Amino acid sequence: MKRCSGFLQRGLTLLELSVVLLVLIALAGLMVPYVVGTGQMAMCQATDATMHAVKEAIMGGSAGPGFYADTLGYYPKNSRNSDLTDINLTYLFKPGEFESYNPKTAVGWRGPYLQTGGVAPASLDASFTDTSEGKVHQVLTGGQEQVLDAWGKPIVLQIPIDTNDSNKPNFDYARLVSAGRNGSLDTAIAYNGSSVYHPDASDRNDDRVLYLRMPDPDHNEPCDSY
Repeated sequence: MKRCSGFLQRGLTLLELSVVLLVLIALAGLMVPYVVGTGQMAMCQATDATMHAVKEAIMGGSAGPGFYADTLGYYPKNSRNSDLTDINLTYLFKPGEFESYNPKTAVGWRGPYLQTGGVAPASLDASFTDTSEGKVHQVLTGGQEQVLDAWGKPIVLQIPIDTNDSNKPNFDYARLVSAGRNGSLDTAIAYNGSSVYHPDASDRNDDRVLYLRMPDPDHNEPCDSY
């Protein structure tokens, strides 16, 4: 009989197997931060894409006019008569008290403006529910249909207001905000003095922010830094 390659085959010793296992464990340890980081970056990118889809659902885009045009200049809320406390992305999925779309006048709610949403967690971080924190206009309700970011938290619509000018809203600065990876909504809607709209984004932390009617005065944290 011929010998393969001119030498005898033999099995690995216990010591050799141990060395191989240690090398594999070390390599796995090096890969974990990379995989986790890549996962967070992908969630960040997915959230940004979702926010752009929401922006088009409100302001219109390639698919046609959005909520804003159909309701003659209103952001998603229950009715024309309701105030800022009723601003809520849930009205992209349900009409509230707006009339149904009339093809002859091209006016009225013709949603749902998004095909898929999500159910807000039954228990939400306080920054989503406490209006005294200056983070949201409305108290979000657990179990309500919302637009969720990749981390499973509701994306909110903010209309910044000037607390030194009779709480006057500035609709030009309307923006979508995701709480980001830490799940806490840091971007506030009301500021004092000359820092009404925080153009330097110093209050943003890891939140994802997308303005509806203007370029971002600053920028979000890059997704590749997550």
